[in-house]
Amino acid sequence: MRGAFVVQLDKAMQPDQGQFSGLVEEVDSGKQLRFHSTEELLAFLGQRMEAARDSENSHARRLDR
Repeated sequence: MRGAFVVQLDKAMQPDQGQFSGLVEEVDSGKQLRFHSTEELLAFLGQRMEAARDSENSHARRLDR
């Protein structure tokens, strides 16, 4: 299930002040991050999506041979 993530938000976060925290897990790999800001969450999502794209591209190149 590429591109699927589970996000669990902390009860103590303060979204009205732009403070988001919680745990995010990529379903495929099981890789997790405890994040303390939206920047950390978005960086993790971006890194994991880039890794998935790179993996798909590598797989496609092997099939073309």
